[in-house]
Amino acid sequence: MKREAIEVGVAYGKDPYTVVEDAMDQLTGPPNFGLVFFSPRHVDEIESAISNVSAECRIVGCSTAGELTPDGYTQGTVTVTLIHSPYLSVETNRVTFEREDPEHAKEIGRNLVLGAMEKLRDPGPCLDINFNTMLRSLREGKPVKVLPYFMIELVEGLVPAIDYYMDGINEVIRKYKFLEVYGGAAGDDLRLERTYVLEGRTLCPEGSAVIAFGSTALKIGGALECGFEPVYEDKFPITKAVPEERRIVEFDGEPAAEYYSEVVGEDVERLDDSVFMWNPLGWEIFGREIIVREPAFVEDDGSMVFHSRPPAAGTLIRLEPTKENMRETARRVTERAMNRADIRDPKEIALVLVFDCAHRDCDEQYDAIREVVGDDVPVVGFKTYGEHGQLETGPAGHFNQTIEVVVIGRTPVSR
Repeated sequence: MKREAIEVGVAYGKDPYTVVEDAMDQLTGPPNFGLVFFSPRHVDEIESAISNVSAECRIVGCSTAGELTPDGYTQGTVTVTLIHSPYLSVETNRVTFEREDPEHAKEIGRNLVLGAMEKLRDPGPCLDINFNTMLRSLREGKPVKVLPYFMIELVEGLVPAIDYYMDGINEVIRKYKFLEVYGGAAGDDLRLERTYVLEGRTLCPEGSAVIAFGSTALKIGGALECGFEPVYEDKFPITKAVPEERRIVEFDGEPAAEYYSEVVGEDVERLDDSVFMWNPLGWEIFGREIIVREPAFVEDDGSMVFHSRPPAAGTLIRLEPTKENMRETARRVTERAMNRADIRDPKEIALVLVFDCAHRDCDEQYDAIREVVGDDVPVVGFKTYGEHGQLETGPAGHFNQTIEVVVIGRTPVSR
């Protein structure tokens, strides 16, 4: 009997032990890679539950602000994805933040990726397949998209200086052009108390980040976007900011919160998540892509702290999220991910991963993804405290209120 190039076992539920068993039962071969996304309600059980997975399986995971399962969005569950594929070799790595300064965070980001790259000594048949595919495409004049390496990166969502940590990861990506990163920041059901990341069968010390660095001959591609409508007349000129604190002190010479409240038409005393998530700010790069910066809270001095690092200068604009543009964005990003993976037919997709911001309040995004990939492909992911990936025209970064979709194909690139 012909073996599949990839087998995927996906299960979810509120009993972690049953979920792990169900995912393993869907495979005919031993898993070599696993992803575990879990509500913080299950933090005391998760290590014991996944200890039943074979030691050869490389696993990363994190706590969430909500889980995306094959049946849609939910909370309070555990989602386990196990993969068996001879065309996939994976190693994991972990680092822990020891200080809050930007240079240390950059070093942590670099070390996370470089350490995983150093561990991956055996890429299996992936490199030869990719190399031969590229040679054949050149000889035949038919370009083939090949991504020999990928990274799935997860970081605790409440650690300091995540933006600078992502700068360190981006330095490695710029140096090694064949890399892409997908992932995001762990959540804790919006409690903002403690988030968790997992490497192997162990929860990591507080303030950690993990990565799965893989070599693959399978088709893979990802894309992310916010899709919000820019309101160009609502401008926010930055006249004083402290980016390393994620803080804007003044807009147009006024205390930032006062200026913001005047523009959005809400009293300063009433500025909270219910206002911020529907009135985020941002800016366009290269006239097409939008980078979102959502306020987190107002300081006593009237300055505003954001969920991600704002620019030191320049002008932000108000963005307008709607259920309609979020739904349309999920569909568009899924199509872009398929295109980047060189996948035309949804039947060629083995797995869809989704990293979706906890403040994108639109469960219909799942329906939009399903409209593109169909009903038979497993779709899994989690609600994040920040999404990590590459914009089409910009560097990798830590983003707010975006949705990232990653597709993994059923066949090697050479087929």
